[in-house]
Amino acid sequence: MLTLIEHGTDDQKEKYLKPLLNGEKRICYSMTEKAAGADATGMQTTAVLDGDEWVLNGEKWFSSSASVADIALVMAKTDPDAPRHERYSTFLVELPNPGYQILRNIETMQPHTELGLKLGGSHSEIRIDNLRVPRDSILGGRGQGFNMGQHRLAYGRLRHGMHNVAMAQRALDLAAAHVVKRETFGERLADRQGVRWMLADCAAEIYKARLMLLHVAYKAERGMDLRQENGIAKVFLANMVHQVVDTALQLHGALGYSHDTPLARWYTGIRSQRLVDGPDEVHRWRTGANVVRAFEKYGTTASACGGELFD
Repeated sequence: MLTLIEHGTDDQKEKYLKPLLNGEKRICYSMTEKAAGADATGMQTTAVLDGDEWVLNGEKWFSSSASVADIALVMAKTDPDAPRHERYSTFLVELPNPGYQILRNIETMQPHTELGLKLGGSHSEIRIDNLRVPRDSILGGRGQGFNMGQHRLAYGRLRHGMHNVAMAQRALDLAAAHVVKRETFGERLADRQGVRWMLADCAAEIYKARLMLLHVAYKAERGMDLRQENGIAKVFLANMVHQVVDTALQLHGALGYSHDTPLARWYTGIRSQRLVDGPDEVHRWRTGANVVRAFEKYGTTASACGGELFD
């Protein structure tokens, strides 16, 4: 929806955005491919103009919520000889369409549930076989697919971060509720120094995460360049939620390892956070490059460390 708001024409917003906002339809985003992985510029799905129609062929996977979608945004290569970041365009595809075939919902470390599938908590493998769409189905202009994808991912990372803070906060709440009532050797766990240090470390991580998100959101609201801070925050929050949930699980002992609390399920699910919307290693590589670039340009690394607002 954010992509349509930012880049859609008036007609596209009327036709696609309004029913999404009204809850009448759902949408998915088909960008990721096995062949490309973290490098979106390596995607192989093609789109060729045939008269008044585009014909798309290729494959996609991990298209989240595709199994319940009425509309798909499909990214494909339209201009193979253009500069690397201008080769791709994004198409609005109404579903179902015989050219957009869902092969399977990919099983992951986090098992599907009946409710989750109904809500769209699935990640599908897609075959795109002679998928035909009207010529005016391009969203945001020809050759702008990569740039729009990065815009969409930027806000996706912000959303993931908010979700991670919420889960970490809930995990710490569960841990606190357990240690104040659990006694060992005649003393509450909550009164033991080691346990308090564990709780303090979790509180500090959540606090840092909240400040990072507020800073990124501040820049997003003002249309500022948030790529560096967003990349740093994405990595930090993915590891932060793992640390906090792991600590909460440890404080629950064998109870935390069981499925009598949600902690074991959360622990399994959050492993994805270090992979989705770019793996940690790619973000860290880009962040480090920007630190070097900032120093070479300004003689200080401040603008690459969240200090841009204070120049």
